[in-house]
Amino acid sequence: MLLGEPSPSLAKIRLMNIEKLEAKIASLIESQERLEKRITNLGRSDPPDTEKIERNKLELVRLKALQEAAEERLAEKLRRKAEWESKRR
Repeated sequence: MLLGEPSPSLAKIRLMNIEKLEAKIASLIESQERLEKRITNLGRSDPPDTEKIERNKLELVRLKALQEAAEERLAEKLRRKAEWESKRR
């Protein structure tokens, strides 16, 4: 569940390894930057398309939540990897 709704993206994040999580986080950040630019451009149009702006703002919130979930999962995986490596030594 992500923001009260089922999320296939969140399920995929749970299955990713460290490298894929790092790539996903970078991808989410790029998507957020593009979306922020799009929102800015929509706000400049005359008249501003409020429906598209609101839809894009909701998508931005979703992307930020996915990024946060991916970062938490990555931190957990890195912590567990460090514990495993310390036990091996």
